[in-house]
Amino acid sequence: MAFKDSFHEVAPGQRVNGNSVVFVIKATKQGGPGSGAKTLEIGCFGINSFSLIEVEDIETWPIPESYIPVLDIDATYAALELAGLSTVVEGVLVNPTNVALLQYSEDHITAESVGGLSRFNFDRSNRGSWKRDGNDFLVPDAEFTAFKTLVLQRLTTALEVVGQFSNSFIRFDGSNDYVEFTDKGAANADVLDWTKSWTVGLTVTEFDTASDGKFITLFSSGDNAIMLRRGGSNHGIYLTGNNGVNKAGNNTWYAPNAGGKLLFSMDGTTSRLKYYIGNVDGSYALRASVNVPTATLGNNNPGTNFCIGKRVSNNAVAESLMFHGGANNVIVAAEALAGPLVTEYFQVSETYDESSFYGDLTSWVKMGEDIYPAVTDEKGTMTGGELIDGTEDDYVVIPDPA
Repeated sequence: MAFKDSFHEVAPGQRVNGNSVVFVIKATKQGGPGSGAKTLEIGCFGINSFSLIEVEDIETWPIPESYIPVLDIDATYAALELAGLSTVVEGVLVNPTNVALLQYSEDHITAESVGGLSRFNFDRSNRGSWKRDGNDFLVPDAEFTAFKTLVLQRLTTALEVVGQFSNSFIRFDGSNDYVEFTDKGAANADVLDWTKSWTVGLTVTEFDTASDGKFITLFSSGDNAIMLRRGGSNHGIYLTGNNGVNKAGNNTWYAPNAGGKLLFSMDGTTSRLKYYIGNVDGSYALRASVNVPTATLGNNNPGTNFCIGKRVSNNAVAESLMFHGGANNVIVAAEALAGPLVTEYFQVSETYDESSFYGDLTSWVKMGEDIYPAVTDEKGTMTGGELIDGTEDDYVVIPDPA
């Protein structure tokens, strides 16, 4: 379930509708009772904004007027981030769904709500920390430029971001459609073999975060598959070598970001699979390093095919699902990409064949740019590719941002 579609507990006995939250800002109270305590400013459209303050004892600590007491500001902030808000800069989250109009200059940003009933103002200041007065915020000079840049990126739609380096994508409905290459090719023979080295990645154009603990199959070959767990106790990456009869993995704490990229780099010599999650601004982080023999219980049954979004057939641990979302620019390499090549992959916004890592790729799939139902590998390594059980409407053209 997306952040906007549910209620979120921000303090004992207080929940807020995800449709109302716009900004969440960590700060420190300056002056008066509670000076120096951590605070959380929650800016809302449609309801009054409110502030949380960290205290040692909710029952006896003198609470400053207009503040709601909580025991752990960092934990509250982390829960909202985990629930689906987008990080802007350290300590600032944003919910792009609720912003209809954004106006900005060198020293000022105004965000206006859908319907125009509420407005937030952010101004550059010479203060050393964030300061809120109602819906007006003073932003430290040293942070304002980065804040403005990332706000503009976070409040850009995923399609506008992806449109900088794609013409289209395939939209998977999550019920029965998937992409399959019947032959992954000699150069990709080791791909999704848990004893070999390889890399796979893709751009996520659409992704609806949920918290039901179910498993989405992203990539598979034979009985081997990479799956993502949708929330529950935590978001995670899981692996199987026997079509889901056994599956295990690591917590990742983070879900994929619409408009960002995912990268899975398998090192056969260390038996480790590294999982990176990227953001729309080109930043990224290593979110898991999976011990593959432990996760797969030693099962390893790759095939000669390569699938995107096809669920494993067994529901062990939790229900297994088809991929539900949008994707494009699938890459494959017959080596474990690392270092500068990983950085360039996440930061590139021009066509991939102009990038220095392109020579290391064995496959590049620009999904949705063929005539339905065909799916073509630009490098010609994988063959027999098509969208199975889909429709022509699943090939979505991204509007020209110009």
